[in-house]
Amino acid sequence: MDTVIIAIGTSPNPLIRNTTGGLTFTRKGGIEADEGGVTAREGVFAGGDAVTGAATVILAMGAGKAGAVSIDKYIKEKNA
Repeated sequence: MDTVIIAIGTSPNPLIRNTTGGLTFTRKGGIEADEGGVTAREGVFAGGDAVTGAATVILAMGAGKAGAVSIDKYIKEKNA
């Protein structure tokens, strides 16, 4: 089963830390992800306020675009 979770807010839901194994977090509770939104858990991507904390919508949009590129690459490599 594939799952997509859309979250809107200024910080990651604290339940993520307790319910999603394999992720790493910053000292401020943000999800650790690289510039492409790739997290420590395979197949899980994060961006925007969940990673950086409260920021501008422009930065969140950029993170979304970078994440979409990473997700596309991940799916193509997985199905190759």
